[in-house]
Amino acid sequence: MSERMLCLSQAMGIVRNFLTMNGLTLVSRLFGLIREILLLHFLGASVEMDAYTTAFKFPSFFRRFFAEGGFQSIFVPYYTDYISYSKFKGARYFASRIFTLISWIMLFISIIVFLFAKEFTILMAPGFASDPEKLALTTEFTRIIFPSIAFISLSTVYSGILISRQKFFIFSLAPIFVNIILIGSLFVCQDLTSAGRRYSYGTLVAGVFMFLYMFSCVKYQNFPSPRFSTIRRSPKVKTFLKKMLPVLVGAGVAQINVLAGTFFASFLETGCITCLACADRFVQLPLSLFGVTMGTILLPEIASKISKNQKNEIKEIQNKSLLFTMRLTLPSVIGFIAMSYLMISLLYGHGKFDYHAIDLTSNILKVTACGLPALVLSKIMSSILFAYKDTKTPVIAAIISIIVNVVLSATLIRSFGIIGVAASSAVAAYVNVYVMCRKTHGCFSITKAVLIDFLKIVVASSLLLGVMLFISGLQSDIQRAKIQEFLLMLFMVIAGGAIYVSTLYLLKDKVVMQIVCKFKSKYINR
Repeated sequence: MSERMLCLSQAMGIVRNFLTMNGLTLVSRLFGLIREILLLHFLGASVEMDAYTTAFKFPSFFRRFFAEGGFQSIFVPYYTDYISYSKFKGARYFASRIFTLISWIMLFISIIVFLFAKEFTILMAPGFASDPEKLALTTEFTRIIFPSIAFISLSTVYSGILISRQKFFIFSLAPIFVNIILIGSLFVCQDLTSAGRRYSYGTLVAGVFMFLYMFSCVKYQNFPSPRFSTIRRSPKVKTFLKKMLPVLVGAGVAQINVLAGTFFASFLETGCITCLACADRFVQLPLSLFGVTMGTILLPEIASKISKNQKNEIKEIQNKSLLFTMRLTLPSVIGFIAMSYLMISLLYGHGKFDYHAIDLTSNILKVTACGLPALVLSKIMSSILFAYKDTKTPVIAAIISIIVNVVLSATLIRSFGIIGVAASSAVAAYVNVYVMCRKTHGCFSITKAVLIDFLKIVVASSLLLGVMLFISGLQSDIQRAKIQEFLLMLFMVIAGGAIYVSTLYLLKDKVVMQIVCKFKSKYINR
C-alpha cells in the first residue's frame, strides 16, 4: 500500500509540475501570439518578413544545436547525479568547465557567422541569390540577430541547473519577459528604421536579457553555479563530452529537418517562407505545452530514478506520461484541421497579411498539424532516452528522418509546391518516432492496458473530427466579420471539447472518470 501511495504521489508531482509549466507557457504563448499578430500586421507576407524569418532560422538552428536540443538534455542527468549525492563542489566544478567550453565555442562561431553572413544566407536559402533585396536584408538581419545565440546558449547552462533542482516556475517565466521585450521593440524608434530592423535588434536585446535573468535566478537560489575558468581535463567532463558529441550531431540533424523547409521554400514565390513559418508557429503551441513541457519534467525525474534503479516506477511514469499527452495532442490536431482558416483569418487576417496568404497558410497548417502527434512523442521519447544516457538512438532516428524529409521534399515540391514541403516534414516526424521505438532496447513497455486506453482516445478524437468538420462545412460559404469568426471558433471549441470529454467518459477513460468523480465529490455531493 505504501508503494502504491508513493507512486501516486510521484505521479501527482509530475502532473503538478506539468500544470505549472503549462500555465506559464500558455501565458508566454499568449504574449507570443500578440507579438506575431503585431509583426505580421507591420510586415505581412513581404520580402522583409521572409528575410527576417530566414535570418532567424540560422541562429535558431544553433540555439537548438548547442542549447535546448543538445546541451540541456544531456547536462541535466549528469548535474542531477552530483546533486543526488550532495556533491555540490563537484556540481560547481562540472558546470564551470562546461560553461567555459561553450563560451569559447560560441565566440568563435559568432565571429565566423558575422564575417560570412552572406555566404551562410545563400547556403541556407539558395533561392535568395537571384533576389538582391532579399539577400541583402537577410544578411543584415543575420548579423544583427546571431550574437544573441551566444547569450542564449550560455543561459541554458543556468536553466539546466534550475531544471535539475525542479525550479520549473522560475525557469518558465523567462519566455514571458522575452516576448514583452520583442513586442516593445516593434514600437521603439518607428520613425528611424523599419519594423524588420527594430525587431532584429529586439531579438538581440532579448538574448542578452535571457542570460542575465537565468544568471540572477541561480545566484538568488544559491545553487552551485558555473564560473568562467580554464578548461581542464576531468574524467566526468570527458565522459560528458563523449556523450555530448552524438547528442549535438542528433540535435543538428533534427534542425536540418527544420531548415530543409526554408531551403526548398526559398525557390518558391515571395511569402511562402512566411506562410510556412506562420503555420509552424500554431503547431509549436501544443508542441511546447505538451511535448517540450512533459519532456523537460520527465528528464530530471527519470534521471533520478535511474540512479536509484527504480525500473518499475520508471515504466509506469513513462506510460502515463505518453497517454496523458496524447489525450491533449490528438484533439489539438483535430482543431487545427477543422478551424485552420478561421484561426488564421482571425489572428493574422489584417494589415498586410492578405487573403491569399491566409488561404495558403491555412492549407499548410492542415498538413503540418498531421505530424503533431509524432513531434510530441519524439520530444518525450528523446528526453527519456537522454535520461538513460542513450545518445545514439535519437541521432540515428534524426539522420534517417532528415533523409526521408529531403527526398520527399525534392519530389513533392514539383507537383504540390509548399504543401509538398509541409507534408514531407510531417512524414519525417513519424519516421523519427518509429526508429526510436525500434531502437529503444526495452526502455518503453507498451502493455495491453496502454493500447486500450490509446484506442479510446482515437475513437473520441475521430468522433470529434466528424462533428467539427460538419459544423465547419455548414459555415464554409458565409462571409463573416471578425467578431463573428471569434464567436464561431469559440462555439466550435466549447462544443468540440464537450463532445470529446463526454465520449471519453462514456468509454470509461480512467483519467476523465477520476476528474469527473473529484468534481462531483467537491461541488455536487456536498
